[in-house]
Amino acid sequence: MKTVLRTVIIEDEAAAARHLQKLLRQVAPDVQLITTLTSVQAATSWLEKHPLPDLLFMDIRLTDGLSFDILDRCFIDVPIIFTTAYDQYALQAFKTSGIDYLLKPISADDLERALGKFHKLREQAVDWHEQYLQA
Repeated sequence: MKTVLRTVIIEDEAAAARHLQKLLRQVAPDVQLITTLTSVQAATSWLEKHPLPDLLFMDIRLTDGLSFDILDRCFIDVPIIFTTAYDQYALQAFKTSGIDYLLKPISADDLERALGKFHKLREQAVDWHEQYLQA
């Protein structure tokens, strides 16, 4: 049985957030969307008060700054899939906990591939941890 994948979307464009939510329902029925946050301030405040989800989806340019500002303010050690219309932030994204970088408009195939990468990395981490404990 698959476990529920708890996610948070950080996206300031309502249409883009709805599109991502729709795609998630289509390609990943194991995803539980906890909340959608629309700004650096809202995301920082929420992340300081709640347990981290399993996975974050982050737009890069938000109304009050860049999502990297959130990462500067909060300790985040969960994988991030960046969703953006700008390709110039890719290198910076991968210097964080970024595991994928999806350019808008996001396709179902791209999202499915990114989630596959997340699941593979998660399985490898569990395998590594089990091997470590047995050593």
